[in-house]
Amino acid sequence: MLALVRVMANTPYGSWAGCRQFGLRDLLEQGNIRSEKIQTAVQEMNRVLEDLGIVTFRVESITRESPAGAEVSHWVLNLVSTTDQTKTYSFEWDGKTQ
Repeated sequence: MLALVRVMANTPYGSWAGCRQFGLRDLLEQGNIRSEKIQTAVQEMNRVLEDLGIVTFRVESITRESPAGAEVSHWVLNLVSTTDQTKTYSFEWDGKTQ
């Protein structure tokens, strides 16, 4: 699941023919300036997971953890299990392709 999230975070938004909402990279980059793009990224990612048939996880939040004006943004994406709400997973992304 975390590998899928990493691919989504590094894929440009709208670039995957199989699912237009797959990529998050552009939304996260825009989130540095426009915070509403972060909520859009959460919604789009949950839509993609559902479209892929992944219903056991959902994105709970995406939070920027780097200070304003930082050269590289650092994001934390939190996943929650839909079958056990006490299980959460975090994925850190620094804005670089990995």
